[in-house]
Amino acid sequence: MRAESGAARQREFSVKALADYLRGKFASDDSLRVARVRGEVSNRSVSARGHLNFVLKEDDAVLQCFAWQDDFLRFPEFGNGAAVIVSGAVTIYPQRSLYQMIARRVELAGIGDIHRLFEERKRRLAAEGLFEVERKRPIPAFPFRVALVSSRRADGAVDFETRLRLRRPHVGIEWCETSVQGASAPHEIVGALAHAGQLDVDVVVVTRGGGSFEDLFAFSDEGVVRAIARCPHPVISAVGHTVNQQLSDFAADLHAETPSAAAERIGPETREIVRQVSEAIRRGRQSVGRSIERQGSRLDRALTRSKLDDPKMFLVPHRQRLEAAEESMLDALAAALERRTQLVSGFATRLGRADPSRKLAEQRLALQAACFKLDVVTRDALTRAQRRLQGSTERLVPSLQGGLERRMAGVRLAQARLDGKNPETILQHGYAIVTHAGKIVRDPAEVPLGDPIEARVARGTLRARVESRTAHGNEVSG
Repeated sequence: MRAESGAARQREFSVKALADYLRGKFASDDSLRVARVRGEVSNRSVSARGHLNFVLKEDDAVLQCFAWQDDFLRFPEFGNGAAVIVSGAVTIYPQRSLYQMIARRVELAGIGDIHRLFEERKRRLAAEGLFEVERKRPIPAFPFRVALVSSRRADGAVDFETRLRLRRPHVGIEWCETSVQGASAPHEIVGALAHAGQLDVDVVVVTRGGGSFEDLFAFSDEGVVRAIARCPHPVISAVGHTVNQQLSDFAADLHAETPSAAAERIGPETREIVRQVSEAIRRGRQSVGRSIERQGSRLDRALTRSKLDDPKMFLVPHRQRLEAAEESMLDALAAALERRTQLVSGFATRLGRADPSRKLAEQRLALQAACFKLDVVTRDALTRAQRRLQGSTERLVPSLQGGLERRMAGVRLAQARLDGKNPETILQHGYAIVTHAGKIVRDPAEVPLGDPIEARVARGTLRARVESRTAHGNEVSG
């Protein structure tokens, strides 16, 4: 009862009432109403209305901060990685159940640890020449195979692959999968770059989607930068967005602003390649036609304007040279057309390899073969199982029958023994069960003379009164 009365005395809140209550608690605490907090700035952004949002970090702890536009305009300039001291009030944001600081004043306190490490590493690697423009290699004009160093779950990799399949389906992708965030990411990225360097590809793309400076910092690892620099293939880096540039972007042969922009730098579009080839063939045919036409015109003019008595004899050598030149040009045209045809055929073959319908057909045939094999194996296994079951049944049935007969014999013997001890059976032989006051009488001395007794026989009950008692042949006195 006390537990029930205690529960009844507990205060009940609505969600909004609890939020207002907690806000009042924050507002009534002098340490929270006017607080100074030191930390490292991360995820700094300005809203469309001019308000400032940023996060203060220290190790694994974070504090969400917000500043109105009027206060923000009085702050000193600072960016991600800056160490600052923020003054303001700590309150709650009920719509997200978060506590936050309303910043009224910001003081600069230096550069944060992670950004200080970034700048120091950038200066040191630049001094080694890893970021020099002279060492950067050009991206092939017509790449056909790309090694993609990223995670299949990364948004940037999805954007890159989608854009590449849409505009350049003739370009094949070799996945070199790796983590792109976390403590193990730098080591995995170095391994994926080493694997990409061993593949027969034209270019390597290192990418992932956007995120905080800390999330992207794996791509500023010194091992990752050196792995990009020593990669035997040209490297395109598209990590996050331009504002989040990492050291991998400086070391790569080409920095793309976004993963989708990196896909646009993988050579011309497929339809543009086909257009260029078709245009080259058309111009070649026109050039040969114009050349033949010019030579024919020259021959006609020579025949018409000649003042020789027999101009044909004069023109024989020229005609022979013209015919030889014509044959030579026709051979050259045929060879050029053959080369162009082979080039187009090669493009068509590569496009055919990238055609998903062909791969689906191959996989469908492989699936049908696997299903046929599985069907055969399943029927064989079922046949063997049926044979084992039939053999087990043939052995088990006689064994069960023998055991059942032994059990039935035991049951009949036990039944006979029970029947022999059953009082009803004994009564059928003329015996009686004598009771006195509801108890079975075993000794005549238990019943006083003159008391009534009952004798139960096989077909009923007899009532009598004791007139004398005898125990083992001797009369018992009352």
